[in-house]
Amino acid sequence: MIMSENLSLKVITPEKESFYENCESVIFCVNDNKKGNGGGSYGIRKGHAKAIFSLAKGKLSVLKNGEAAIDAKVSSGFARIENNVVIVIVDEFEII
Repeated sequence: MIMSENLSLKVITPEKESFYENCESVIFCVNDNKKGNGGGSYGIRKGHAKAIFSLAKGKLSVLKNGEAAIDAKVSSGFARIENNVVIVIVDEFEII
């Protein structure tokens, strides 16, 4: 497993590793549960606990110095957070 001192985002699509960036935080959309609760946007910063999220189709934002540095459209998929690395696995990723 990759270990990072800073927060890093790695986006993987079926074709390739599409994107890699060191950043301050990552914000993405998560799915509702079966009862329709939860969902909305979720933010990850350095030091976040190990987690796995079901992602909803929507916007993914990368923040640096408190500002949106990169915005992208993503399909539904999954995000895994461990050791200050956010790995996003989606079918589609497009910087907007």
